[in-house]
Amino acid sequence: MANKTIHTLLAKFFGNNLPKSTQLSFREWFVGGTSQQEKEEAMLDIWEQVPGEANEQTKQELTRLHRRIHTASKPVVKRTLFRQFVRVAAILLLPLLGAAAAYFVMQSEPRMIEPEWTECFVPNGERKQIFLSDGSEVWLNSGSLLLYSARFEGNKRSIYLNGEASFKVAKDPDKPFIVKTGHMEVEALGTLFNVEAYSDSKLTIATLEEGKVRVTTDLAPGKPIILCPNEQIIYNSQSGLVSKEEVDAARVLQWKHGYLTFQGSSFDHIVKTIERRFDVTINYETNKFAGRSFTMKFRPDEGLIQVLDILKEMVNGLHYRVKDNIIYIN
Repeated sequence: MANKTIHTLLAKFFGNNLPKSTQLSFREWFVGGTSQQEKEEAMLDIWEQVPGEANEQTKQELTRLHRRIHTASKPVVKRTLFRQFVRVAAILLLPLLGAAAAYFVMQSEPRMIEPEWTECFVPNGERKQIFLSDGSEVWLNSGSLLLYSARFEGNKRSIYLNGEASFKVAKDPDKPFIVKTGHMEVEALGTLFNVEAYSDSKLTIATLEEGKVRVTTDLAPGKPIILCPNEQIIYNSQSGLVSKEEVDAARVLQWKHGYLTFQGSSFDHIVKTIERRFDVTINYETNKFAGRSFTMKFRPDEGLIQVLDILKEMVNGLHYRVKDNIIYIN
C-alpha cells in the first residue's frame, strides 16, 4: 500500500471520517504486520501536524481508555507501534485514540503490554499534585496531561508530558528518570526541575532548580545539553533554535503555589498562560503585540479582572472587554 494511501486512511480514522462499516476492517489492518514502517511514519506525520486540544471530550476518552485497559484481556500489539500510540496520546490528545486503543485491548489472544499506563489530566483553571510509584512528586499545571507507568519496571522511569509540570525526583542512580515531550527529553537521576511543553506552543522549556539534568532535543538527538541549577533551555520548534539562559528557577516554579510569573515572556505566551489559568478564551491581534517581551508577576489572590487591569497598565495600547467567557483585546 502506498505511503500516501496509508497516511490518508490514518488521517480519516482519527478525524472520524471513516464509515462505521469499515472501521473494524481498518483496525484489523492497522494492527497487522504489513506496512509497519509506513504506518509509523504516517503516525509521526499526523503527530507533527495536528494540534492537541485538551477538552472535556478528551478527558472522557482517556478515562474510557484507562478503564478498558484494566478490564479487558491483554492484547497483541507490536511494541513500537503501541508506544507510538502512547506518544500520540500524550502529545496530540486525539479524541478517537480511545476508540483505536480500545480495539487493541479487546482482542482475545493472550498478549502483553508493558508497562501499564496511567493518565492524569488537569483541566484549565486547576493544578494537581500527584506521587508516582517510585516516590517522585509531580505538580501538574492547568491544561496538562501526564502519561506514566503505574509501576516503573526495567532500567528506566519514562513518562510522557503534554503541558507543564514540576518534578521532584526520587533518587535512583540505577534507573534514570526521563520526561518525554513532543520535541524534548529531560533525563534526571535525583533533582528538582520544571518542564513546559504544551502542544499548542512552539516553545518547549526545561528549567532546573536543584541537581543536574541532561536535555536532548529532536533537533540534535545525539548532542545532549547539561543543565546546572538556575539554568533554562528553550527549544523553538518553529525556528529550530535552541537557547540556554540563566534564570531564577525558584520564581519559574512558583506557579505551583498559585503565582503567575513571567520573565522576558512574549505576549503570546502570557495570553496562553492566562487562558489556561482562568479557563477563558482570549482573542487579540497577534501582530500588534509581536516582538515584545514582558516581565511581570501576579499573586495567587489576583483574579482575572485584576490580571487584565495590570496587563493593561504594563502594555501600551492594550484595551480589553469581557463577554461571557471570552476576552477581546485590541
